[in-house]
Amino acid sequence: MATLQNIRNRAGVLVAVVIGIALLAFILGDMLKSGRSMFSGSQNEIANVAGKSIPVQLYQQKVEEATENYKRNTNKSALDEETSERIRQQTWNDLIREYVMKKEYSELGVSVSPDELFDMVQGNNIIPEIKGIPVFQNRTTGQFDRSLVIQFLKNIDQDLSGKARQSWIAFEKVILQNRLNDKYNNLIKKGLFVTNQEAKTETQERNNEADIDYILMRYNSISDSSISINDDDISDYYDAHINEFKQDASCDISYITFAIEPSKKDKELAQKWVNDIVLDFKNTEDDVQFVNLNGDTHFDHSFNVKKDIHSQIASFAFSAKVGDIYGPYLENGAYKLSKLSKIAYLPDSVNTRHILIAQDKNTGNFSKAEALIDSLKTLIKHGKSFVDLAKKYSEDQGSADKGGDLGWLQENSISKAFSDSCFFAKKGDLVTVKTQYGVHLIEILDQSKKFKKVQIATLDRKIEPSSETYQQIYSLASKFAGLYNTQEKFDEAVKNQNITKKVANNLRINDKKISGLDSPRELVKWAFKAEKGEGSPIFEFGNKFVVATLTDVREDGFASIEQVKSEIEIDVKREKKSEKLVEQINELNKKNINELSKSLNAEIKTAKDIKFSSFGFPGLGVEPNLNATAITLPKDKLSEPIIGNNGIYVIVVKSIKKPNENLDINKEKVFLTQNLLNQIEYHSYEALKENSNIKDSRSKFY
Repeated sequence: MATLQNIRNRAGVLVAVVIGIALLAFILGDMLKSGRSMFSGSQNEIANVAGKSIPVQLYQQKVEEATENYKRNTNKSALDEETSERIRQQTWNDLIREYVMKKEYSELGVSVSPDELFDMVQGNNIIPEIKGIPVFQNRTTGQFDRSLVIQFLKNIDQDLSGKARQSWIAFEKVILQNRLNDKYNNLIKKGLFVTNQEAKTETQERNNEADIDYILMRYNSISDSSISINDDDISDYYDAHINEFKQDASCDISYITFAIEPSKKDKELAQKWVNDIVLDFKNTEDDVQFVNLNGDTHFDHSFNVKKDIHSQIASFAFSAKVGDIYGPYLENGAYKLSKLSKIAYLPDSVNTRHILIAQDKNTGNFSKAEALIDSLKTLIKHGKSFVDLAKKYSEDQGSADKGGDLGWLQENSISKAFSDSCFFAKKGDLVTVKTQYGVHLIEILDQSKKFKKVQIATLDRKIEPSSETYQQIYSLASKFAGLYNTQEKFDEAVKNQNITKKVANNLRINDKKISGLDSPRELVKWAFKAEKGEGSPIFEFGNKFVVATLTDVREDGFASIEQVKSEIEIDVKREKKSEKLVEQINELNKKNINELSKSLNAEIKTAKDIKFSSFGFPGLGVEPNLNATAITLPKDKLSEPIIGNNGIYVIVVKSIKKPNENLDINKEKVFLTQNLLNQIEYHSYEALKENSNIKDSRSKFY
């Protein structure tokens, strides 16, 4: 079991997406033989990569496999929505990569043979991922032992649940994909190099420095009213910069929310319920059953010291008698009664060791494990060494080698059954307990100082909206959605009724989140089917009803000239201003920065240590044209007007500092080459993706 867990840890969530390909091939083969297709029709296509259709059934199968693998690795029976969404996204990414790279591998002849895979796992060139698994390391030397891998693989089918084989297959597929990826990237890397000239130029760009004087004529020195723009200017700019207006499909919505909150009557009913049940709660002899049957929150079995109890009841808990009740009181949206259920003197931590015998793997029966534990307990009572028996019999690989030693345990770090056995026992006791892992024989080696601890039975009634309240709020939302079903009506109603309007801009077709709303996927899907200006039906997300209107739509491709007209006007005005300023400077025809300064009535400023590679310019932000001119302009020569982001510059270089001529170019080449190689995997894959014309149709299904 420890071997399986180590493999699971190496495989992780990502490996699960590749399990089941053999099963899929079998199913497809059967379908093809019968002349039918289970994936026929574009209506089942969830993606298309370079003309290859990916059916939704395949994607869903891989999601289910990944989900089951995650549950198996984490021992969880259910996943929250956030985790499920992460698995779905990772499955998508892996599936797209598989289809993008498959063609490349085939055309280049990149493959991993069975012999090579064998060599990676148990041959002469075993990969670090295998060597790093602790269970494959010799217990005496701590070094990797190939025979332990072989032994594991020979015994893999002894796990009748099949989990060991599933995890190993997933692990193997990941290392195989990693090897394919490494081979492909190495092919590219072998064709890349940095020349001496490139290294020299890069060194100069990074190390050349200049001190300059400059004049800045800002664009805002010319008023907008003095600049005239016509439709031809807008159209010409749009055509010249069309690639700057490329966009993905997106939309904007405005929406309002109706909070589903308890009414005053709901609060009063919750309070009355608690008041009416006080005597019954006080008189019950079974606090656990009473709380679990009547309260909204299950009984908390823990024993706590004073500092770990909510301040509102802490003083009561440590001064009351067993059976005393505090409340009713209001806390965290619920009316509560707290009853002092038990008092005990318990340690904060215990030092233990144990022997674990797992239940029968085939039947799940504990009888054999219990019988063996009873025998071991008898042997220990008659003088046999607990340590020796733990090393020989315990199935907890994490502690068996240490004679079962678990060290010092805190109460909240272990399961309740195990905890109760340790914390309620005495030093030197031998206790038996059954948990999900099997049957344990525990010896209490030591305990910390004992403190007074209390067990509080808390009966609560949450203040929640009643059906009547729910219907009233729904009616309000329904009325709004029916009356104000266009953007114009929506905005007018929001204004007249003084309602807080919220917006969600630049929504993408596969988005699943809108700030402040729980799982609003259905609202996003509606937005991409609606017409601009259309009002939505009522949506319920968490404790809110939502009514929305679609305010803007942007198609996939290039933004229309109308959509970007306001942006273009700003840029065109700046271009026209720059032309005026350049013309003004050139007309003066000055060769000296001091004379130019006087003529323009502009201040001369100084900047030091300017580099071509600098991200910004001191005090001015990003000005790449200014940085480039400062490094390339000869000393003491007045520059031509430089078009910048803030305005038009004229500079003169006062001094130039160059690097030592004896710089180590080879060292620079190594540095640049490594930087280049580090980017290969990402950029090569992104380029292939870009050329694969990937069509994402997930929004049709999810």
